[in-house]
Formats: sequence, structure tokens, C-alpha cells
Amino acid sequence: MFYFFEVDDENIMEKIYRFRYEILCEELEFFPKNSKRLEFDKYDPYAKHFVAMNDNCEIVATARLIHHSPIGYPTQEHLEINPDVKNLLMTYKREKLGEVSRILLHKNYRNMHDTKYILEHFVKEKIYFMAKEMGMEYAFTAMEKSFIRLMKMVKVHLQIIGPKQNGYGSPRYPCLISTSLIERENPMLLQRYKKRHK
Repeated sequence: MFYFFEVDDENIMEKIYRFRYEILCEELEFFPKNSKRLEFDKYDPYAKHFVAMNDNCEIVATARLIHHSPIGYPTQEHLEINPDVKNLLMTYKREKLGEVSRILLHKNYRNMHDTKYILEHFVKEKIYFMAKEMGMEYAFTAMEKSFIRLMKMVKVHLQIIGPKQNGYGSPRYPCLISTSLIERENPMLLQRYKKRHK
């Protein structure tokens, strides 16, 4: 059984940063190790943080939704975006844009059954509801090809907006998530949102 939460508690946030460190710095070696054994960046203060826990209150997955960031977004900073998309997004108001990142699963749950369940009921639902509440229309994300396929399995089709490239952990593609496209592909999700906000 998994439990999904939005996090605003400092103690749990430290556990999230430690969980991220164990995966990104120790296991995958995407980022340098540090003496604090915590992984966080300059975008975290502008993000809503989400966590999935098991029956033992152990973290099994994390995700964050960065919004209204005055310093831009990680995908914009680290990856090249197609010029036509970049020019189009420059016309959008800042509050209409965001970024989904730090989607991480504990290695014990990286099987097809658990991964699909977590993406379906945690990442897609939590991120969509929060993005909808914030009035966001598009969210950047940077994903490996295999993760793009996983997201497609749970009816979150990503628009690839640049070439595959290094510079942000592993080789990955800059992508966009569209809230309106999620709604078209997941009409029941939109109905649940409307029911919650009557």
C-alpha cells in the first residue's frame, strides 16, 4: 500500500533531500557527493514537493512541481530547446508555466507493476491537480527515452521540444507536459478535479 502526500514539513523535506542524494549522488552518480548527504538545488524553494510512502513510512518515490520561479527552470538552464518552442513560450505569462522534476523511485519499487501504479496515482494525479489549481498550462520536464515511454503508458504524452543531450544527469530530452492534453487523454481525472472543486 502506498500513501501520497504534499510535503511542507521541514523534517520530511530533509528525508526527501536525503532520499534524492542516495539515488542521484550515490546510486546513479549524476551529481557530486557532499558531506551533508543531501541533494537540493536553487529551484526547491519555488517548488511544491510530493512524496509517496509505504506502510512503514519509508519514502518510495518523490516528485516536485516548480512554479512561478523568478530564476527560470532547470530544463531551460541545462538543455537546448528548439528555437520555435522557446519563442512561443516567451509569449506565455510566467504563471502559466512550471516544471516537473525529481521524479525518483526507490530501486526496490522499479518494477513494472509498482512503477506504473506510482506514476498513475502519484505523479500524474498529484501533479495534474496542483498544476490545475495554479492555473498552469505547460510544464517543462527533462526525461530519458525509457521514462517518456513509461509516462505514455499512464496516458501522459510528452511533447519533445529539443534533441537528446547531456548536461543534466543522464542523456535526456527536454519535454513539455500539457494540462489540456492530460485532460483529453484522462477525462475521468478532469471529472475528479471538478468534483473536488465544486
